[in-house]
Amino acid sequence: MKINSCPLCRSKNIKILWNDKIRIGKKFSKKKYEILKCINCDVGYLKDRQSFLEDNKIFRKIFDGDNSVLKYQSFNRPREIKKIKKIQNLINFKNKSVLESNCGAASILDYLKKDAKLTAGLDSSIYRSHVEKKHLFFSNLEDLRVSKYKFDLIISLAELEHKKNPLNFIRQLKKNLKAKGKIIFRVPNFNNIYMYLIGIDFLRFDFRLSHNFYFNEKSLDYIFKKLNMKVVYKGGLQEYNINHLIEYMKIGKRVKGLYEEIIPKRKFKVIEKNIERHMLSTSLLYIVSLK
Repeated sequence: MKINSCPLCRSKNIKILWNDKIRIGKKFSKKKYEILKCINCDVGYLKDRQSFLEDNKIFRKIFDGDNSVLKYQSFNRPREIKKIKKIQNLINFKNKSVLESNCGAASILDYLKKDAKLTAGLDSSIYRSHVEKKHLFFSNLEDLRVSKYKFDLIISLAELEHKKNPLNFIRQLKKNLKAKGKIIFRVPNFNNIYMYLIGIDFLRFDFRLSHNFYFNEKSLDYIFKKLNMKVVYKGGLQEYNINHLIEYMKIGKRVKGLYEEIIPKRKFKVIEKNIERHMLSTSLLYIVSLK
């Protein structure tokens, strides 16, 4: 079987990571999909990468069930505000010009507006009328490029894994970054504690049509080095507490709804910090700048 070269590093040293059905929202595909792994840069990727994943009008309709402003605010807002509060411990948004790519209905931008000097969002045009009430809005990267705006901070959370060409995407963002600006990425971490402890019972739910790529620390380090960007900060971001992991281990499938609080909160916070410190968290947080 002929295997194409890695889309990141062009190595032909590739192995098959998965060749089976994958998750599409709450259901599973009828056909098998191949997910490949590059031995050189360590990235995982869908062999037949999907362009439609970059269009949030389609993406959120398929995978969230609804792409409306109301759906975004009810489903995404609590999770996104929790993440941005953690990020605020690492970086100051006060009096900064801020662009959020993949902004949706602008929950994060609304939260940051009281501190930031300028706020702008980049997403599908279906969110334009809502976002423009409070912020600048761009419906695609070309609109952003020709605008000539440059930002102190660019936020890209849970987005890089959906891109068909993540290298080109980051190159485009760099064009609208100020000389001393920073880009903040939150990326799902393939090498997370669930994968190591649960294995196949986790992977059969984690491999999904909504992800073109599966990144880890090594592959992200490779990307930023290739793009000549300086990693200002990298660390783990654990989005579920240890009791969620224990429940997953018990039932052998994705956890829905409530679960037993076996480990008390005062103790799972310590465990969470250790998971993040060892880069075994469900996501990784990178802050990068121009060199």
